[in-house]
Amino acid sequence: MAALKTIVSVRFTPREKRLLEAYAKLHGKKQSDVLREAAMRLIEDDQDFRLLEEAKRKTERYYTLKEARQELELESETV
Repeated sequence: MAALKTIVSVRFTPREKRLLEAYAKLHGKKQSDVLREAAMRLIEDDQDFRLLEEAKRKTERYYTLKEARQELELESETV
């Protein structure tokens, strides 16, 4: 059984609405799907950023990719 969905009302300027319509049409998606995906991506990106900031506060040493390769004795430039 599909999860129940809640309706959310969003107001757009005419220009924003045209952009949304064009984007949805270009990608073969419903406008509601485009908005849902964009909102979820924004929230997930924010959560990732906050987790990164928290990890940075707890970490004493950072390594560049080059330093990490040297430390792990990796020769390949592609990891």
